[in-house]
Amino acid sequence: MTTGMMVCNSEKKTNVMPSSKRRKAGMPSCRASVAEDIVTEVLLRLPIKSVVRFRAVCRSWAKLLSSEEFCRLHRAITKAAGVSFKLMYFSPTLKFDATAAYSCSLSPGRRDNQLLFTLDHAHGSWVEVLTPAPCHGLNLLCDARAKAYYICNAATRAVARLPPSRDAAAAHMISTGLGFDAHTREYKVVRLIDWNCRSHAQDTIRCEVYTPGGKHGDCWRPAARGLPFVLRRYAASAVYNAKEKRLPPVFANGFLHWLIQPYHVFERTRGAILYFSVTEEIFRCVRKLPTRASDFGQKPFHLPFAPQTPAGHLVEMDNQLCLVRDLRNDPYRSTLEIWRLLDYSSGDWSLDHQIDLSGHIMKRELREPQFVRIIGSIDNGRSGKKIIITTCKHKVHEKFEKRVHTYDLSTEALYTILSVTETSKSTYGSFPYTPPASGFSLFEDCLAPLHKTDEELDLLSTPVKVVKEILFRLPAKSVIQSKLICNQWPRLIKSESFTQSYFEHKDIGRRPKLMLVGKGTRRSAFCFAPLDTWLSEAPAHCALLDTKVVCSKPCHGMNLVSTATNDYLYNPGTGFHRVYGNPGPQMHLQLGSQRVYEAEQHAFAVGSKNIGLTFDPLSSEHVIVEIVYRQKNFDSRQYMSVCVLRWCNSEEFCRQYSVPLPPLPVNDMPPANVGGVLYWMSDPRLGQSRERAIVSFDIAPKLFDTIPCPSCIAVWSNTSPCRAFVVELQGALCAVLSDPVANSLDVWRLEAGGGWDRACLICLEASPGYSLGKNVVVPLAVDPEDGRILLNTGRKVGLYDPVKQTIQNLYSFDQVPLAASQGSHCTSLSDNSTTFSQGRLMGEMNRLGSEILPFVPMLYEESLACYPCERGARRLLLR
Repeated sequence: MTTGMMVCNSEKKTNVMPSSKRRKAGMPSCRASVAEDIVTEVLLRLPIKSVVRFRAVCRSWAKLLSSEEFCRLHRAITKAAGVSFKLMYFSPTLKFDATAAYSCSLSPGRRDNQLLFTLDHAHGSWVEVLTPAPCHGLNLLCDARAKAYYICNAATRAVARLPPSRDAAAAHMISTGLGFDAHTREYKVVRLIDWNCRSHAQDTIRCEVYTPGGKHGDCWRPAARGLPFVLRRYAASAVYNAKEKRLPPVFANGFLHWLIQPYHVFERTRGAILYFSVTEEIFRCVRKLPTRASDFGQKPFHLPFAPQTPAGHLVEMDNQLCLVRDLRNDPYRSTLEIWRLLDYSSGDWSLDHQIDLSGHIMKRELREPQFVRIIGSIDNGRSGKKIIITTCKHKVHEKFEKRVHTYDLSTEALYTILSVTETSKSTYGSFPYTPPASGFSLFEDCLAPLHKTDEELDLLSTPVKVVKEILFRLPAKSVIQSKLICNQWPRLIKSESFTQSYFEHKDIGRRPKLMLVGKGTRRSAFCFAPLDTWLSEAPAHCALLDTKVVCSKPCHGMNLVSTATNDYLYNPGTGFHRVYGNPGPQMHLQLGSQRVYEAEQHAFAVGSKNIGLTFDPLSSEHVIVEIVYRQKNFDSRQYMSVCVLRWCNSEEFCRQYSVPLPPLPVNDMPPANVGGVLYWMSDPRLGQSRERAIVSFDIAPKLFDTIPCPSCIAVWSNTSPCRAFVVELQGALCAVLSDPVANSLDVWRLEAGGGWDRACLICLEASPGYSLGKNVVVPLAVDPEDGRILLNTGRKVGLYDPVKQTIQNLYSFDQVPLAASQGSHCTSLSDNSTTFSQGRLMGEMNRLGSEILPFVPMLYEESLACYPCERGARRLLLR
């Protein structure tokens, strides 16, 4: 060890002679110096977890244990001790927007899976490992959905997100790898960007480099030596091949290597390897691939044309570049060959290993899967060298079985280490040509440090933490206005960590929050104000509604406000909104059906459509699911309908898809959104079935399905006045039977096992304002503090006490402040008076129509959810 490495021994200082003077004087070394060396040697032999914990002992230990020299020596001693690699794999968490990383031993029979860390704002099926083997202790990860990159040290559980690049967000294809510069001892993230996948012109390929903690700051920069013109088509082919086959570049010998498919370059039959010097930042090419005497008269090995049979992939083994030839489907020999590159200039290769797949176990485990990858090797000196093999086998629909095996080169035995079945929706192309994202990687015990970006460091500073605590206590609109205070605050408020933390802080307790919706000004079709605020003083910018409005429950910070002609996606807290037109022919009704339809109009149906709002976690977008009826005939039980999906992204407001119709017609009550799945109650008056059932729509596979109702709800009679519908209460699906004769709501809850259990019976006999004979009463939410149920009729909102069977009225439309009319088309609510003429309001409602309510109550969530206006940014800023 160098003399500069000091440790914390005590707070007392002894008056001793410096070691240099003692050596000149021939005096023995001080015992304190010997003790420091001994302590340092002990620390170098501690496991990673202990070293990380000891950094908290004192400042000098933190400095020592974080120094580059200590980390380098610790890695060397760990390797010399024969500490083997471990396996890291990723799995989705219970939350849609988080992914967990786990460790697993590579020894057969050992089950010591441990949680390493969690990646927030990243979905499991979209997280891809770009470094199957660690690059000097670090691994590179990619969230393909968000186009975000992460560097992690699995041993220390440290993760750093790389800064984004607006230019790369709009690129067609990107291939990214992680390398290490041995000269400057810096890590470098290198990516090839193809701006146009149909043309390989010279101005469409670019190479960018990011150096964490480097002198260039937190930004991507062009490679120092650039990309030579003669290699641009090779680079374009490398990017295409990397994306199509999920083959990220491999780091070995100080270079990043890309495998090129020959049919992408001048229609040649030979393969090639493009490599990038991490130190010099220049590209070169290996134009010769391995040959064998038995390969058809010593012809050069070429990659077959058929894209469905990837013939090879690169891998780093013992810090050497190797090429794996996939000959599983070869009629003459079924093998996996591992070739090692001997010389970059001459392109000489050596066949190091050959894995025979003719055995029964090998055939089942390695020949049946569609995709096989060798990700590295381990050699602890005791049990010999083993090859790490991953496989992926398609099961059904989007289900894939992924396995990790070790192959013992000495005994030719194959051991299965890990087997998982996952749902993969992140494939770039259709199966079977494109494999799903790789979620496996090797990692080693290493103290390699991670450099956080300036933005991450700013967010961790004490002043920023104080500002965050202040902003958490402000309403959403005030937080948005706070962006104008200084230049640093917009970056804080727009960050994903802040928006998520703000939502979680406001969501504490999950007590239901109510707003009233009125007619807005020219900038916005509607105005919103909290119920308590509106009852005390009417907002000056609001007026009576002049059209029928139906509002959804909040979904990831957004509400859907629907009229007969338009749908509006709103964040009522901030005023953010999008408008979606709904033109089309009106529903055609027979004369008898017309009378039934008009008699059943209520506050929760609008026009001839049944519309719901859900959230697609894979694309981070809200989706409007709209079922529109063109014809209904209750006499003949015939109907015509269409179903349209609309993604609420910022790029294509008109992006919509038609999907197959639901298996049963749905009634006119709004759907319930539970866990991203929409549920409707069927209409037994139409179609072939005369029983009620629940129709479900899962946004992930975009498929409809049906589930049975409770038996008491499934039974239907055309003479019964009972109405049935579905609601979401406390995160669960509930089926409700409304009986106007008994004046009660029978609520059933769908349990986790699939069975139904009675949740409660709401008796409304003592509450004439909520009579089921005159109103449709919908349970909106349950107060988590006292268990009271929030009921809504459109005209009244109240809290029902299940114990006392009484209702505390919170809102009635005749309690809202109203001022004199300021025009012939609307009535102003700017008067501060809390009372008004009941006759005047009734006259206004009669003029507009009895179905139109002057105000509409709506549940909402306090959030900063919005869609950015920049082109190419499709993600919701808050999930």
